Amino acid sequence: MTPDNIIDVNNETFEYEVIQFSMQTPVIMDFWAPWCIPCRVQSPQLAQLAREAEGAFRLARVNVDDQPKLAERFKVKNVPHIVAIVNGHIMAEYNGVLPRPQLQEFIQHVLPDSSELLLEKGRSLLTLGQYPEARDALETYLQDHRRSPAGMLAYSRVLLAMGMGREASVLLEDFPASHEYTIAEKLKPLARAYVWSRGDLPPTQDPLEAAFRNGLRLARRGNILLALDGFLDILRKDKHFHDDDVREVYLALLEVLGDENADVRAYRVDLSNVLF
Repeated sequence: MTPDNIIDVNNETFEYEVIQFSMQTPVIMDFWAPWCIPCRVQSPQLAQLAREAEGAFRLARVNVDDQPKLAERFKVKNVPHIVAIVNGHIMAEYNGVLPRPQLQEFIQHVLPDSSELLLEKGRSLLTLGQYPEARDALETYLQDHRRSPAGMLAYSRVLLAMGMGREASVLLEDFPASHEYTIAEKLKPLARAYVWSRGDLPPTQDPLEAAFRNGLRLARRGNILLALDGFLDILRKDKHFHDDDVREVYLALLEVLGDENADVRAYRVDLSNVLF
């Protein structure tokens, strides 16, 4: 019995079964002919890989003798001719027969990287404030992508959201040159402040100093918005308090929350009003 992800396509069903379907799942088209000897090797291999993939992609077979319009549309001059369709567009194609290992590589290139879903999951859970779950997803992602700047940045944000300054510092101090590097630099003052605030600090009679330490304690415990409110109060009294540490920590906390957080924009405006 032929699986649902292996179908024969004609000119009438092409738009729905290939183009529309490819918006959700990659489609690999196999242009073949009954008289084609190489097709007798390539087509069974494709069908077997489609069965093993269990729906990760659809195999759409086109008999060029029966469907000359489709063959003409894809400029098929020789068979087998293999075309990968993703999101309604041709992503890759080739003529002839590939050995099974190379054919598997071709298919893997077409399939979405499932590990990227872990990165997206981690980011989304961070935005939702589900920090332990976000940490677990990102740790799993980084096992296979240890030097991924996007993964390292997301994981650093989660660690800081959970008050783990020392662990975040290790990542941030060894951050690779990348598009994410600038944001990573903005997180460093918060990581350093967390480590400092956990140290053996002498008692203080300075109310602003006490408020700063309390704000860091709140942030480490996940009460980031309360911490931001406290830091704003400090900055209203002294814009450069603690050698600008308060301002830098405030900005770093906004990066931890991310622009996807509904409160971040308002807190940026509040800071601007206080400083300028």
